[in-house]
Amino acid sequence: MADVTQAVGKLVVAVTTAQGTIPLPGALVTVSAQTEDGPVLYRIVRTDTSGRTPVLELPAPSLSDSLSPDQPTPYLNYTVNVSLPGYQTAEVRDISIFPGIKSTLPVPLTPSTASGNSTEITDLPPELLDTQFSKRGR
Repeated sequence: MADVTQAVGKLVVAVTTAQGTIPLPGALVTVSAQTEDGPVLYRIVRTDTSGRTPVLELPAPSLSDSLSPDQPTPYLNYTVNVSLPGYQTAEVRDISIFPGIKSTLPVPLTPSTASGNSTEITDLPPELLDTQFSKRGR
């Protein structure tokens, strides 16, 4: 990958019960990305009483570095893992973070069964990520 100027995108993870009705405080949220040098862990946080993480600032390529076809894409893909005792662990892949944009990722957790915990893995369809431009972004 070419050496690109880093910008910042923002992510909030909103953790709820499977139906999306009850926020889940205290969930452990990790944010990582796969790079040319291997996996990189960017953040480890817990959700607050409203089931949300603080705003997480994450590296994203500068838009100016993606204005020509031979430049990298104007976003980085992240993976979010969410765990909470009594619930199945959720892993959401391919979360695109764009410079100057705040995104909210809803993560519903399913209660664990008596047979044990498992991990639900989701490749995120773009329409599920709620994005909004920051004041600088537009």
